[in-house]
Amino acid sequence: MPSKKNIEQLEELTGIFKNTDYLISTQYNDVSANDMVGLRKMLNSVGAKYRIIKNNIAHLAADSANLPELKEIITGTCAILVTNEDPAQSSKMLFKSIKDQNLEINILGGILNGDVLSTDSVKELSKLPSKDELIAQAIGQIGSPITGFVFTLSSQISSLVSVLTNISETKQQT
Repeated sequence: MPSKKNIEQLEELTGIFKNTDYLISTQYNDVSANDMVGLRKMLNSVGAKYRIIKNNIAHLAADSANLPELKEIITGTCAILVTNEDPAQSSKMLFKSIKDQNLEINILGGILNGDVLSTDSVKELSKLPSKDELIAQAIGQIGSPITGFVFTLSSQISSLVSVLTNISETKQQT
């Protein structure tokens, strides 16, 4: 008979699996409590949560959430990163924290909007610019032709003003 605590965890994980846009499954070894707290703080700063999960409960939750492929990437001493924010930023922060703190954490895979990602795909995603960087680049690209057009018009108007000024001065001298 499952305990009340396990049933609550199952319901919570099922909700997380159903409602999360981006999830990374990780396997950790010899990570101290202080290191785990530091990692969680770093990930919280970009809107991601990192939590240790029980595999059996996670497998049941994956079935309940109609994500059976998730069971393949939940093995060993497992923890998951979940976020509904920018996936690239969350991935970057996870890889940066692992490297900076020299943590023994392996990426097992992920899920992005219901699609399963391999370890390599998660790594590639971490190399992409963040959502804010992409928006800034797009605005820059949109603004660039307009700026060029304004400068072209400005120089043409300046030329016209110069010609008219010269004509005016010439007529005043005669």
